Amino acid sequence: MAANLVESRHTQVILGSLIADPRRRHHSAEIRSATGLGIGAIYPVLARLEALQWLDSGWESPSGREQGWPRRRFYQLSTDGLALARGALASARAAPDGAVGRLRQAGETG
Repeated sequence: MAANLVESRHTQVILGSLIADPRRRHHSAEIRSATGLGIGAIYPVLARLEALQWLDSGWESPSGREQGWPRRRFYQLSTDGLALARGALASARAAPDGAVGRLRQAGETG
C-alpha cells in the first residue's frame, strides 16, 4: 500500500506540472525541475499515463539538436487526458488520504 501511495503522489505531482501549462510540450528535464522528482520516478509515471492515452508524445526534430545532444521526447496531455487529470487531482484533494485512485484509460467509463 505504501508503494502505491508514493506512486500516486508522484503521479499527482507530475500531473500537476503538466496541467500548469497543458498546451505546452514538456520534456523530462523540465518535469524534473518543476516537480523535484528524479528521472527514475518520472519515467514510469509518464509511460503509464501514455499507455492510458492521457499523454501524447513525440520526439524532437533532428534539426532541433544541432549541438550533438540526443533528441528529447516531449509529452503533452491529450484532450481526454487533461479532463481525466483534472478529475483525478480533484478527487485526490477530496479524498481523506489524498490518493488518486485507479487511473482509467482515456475513453473508459466507470
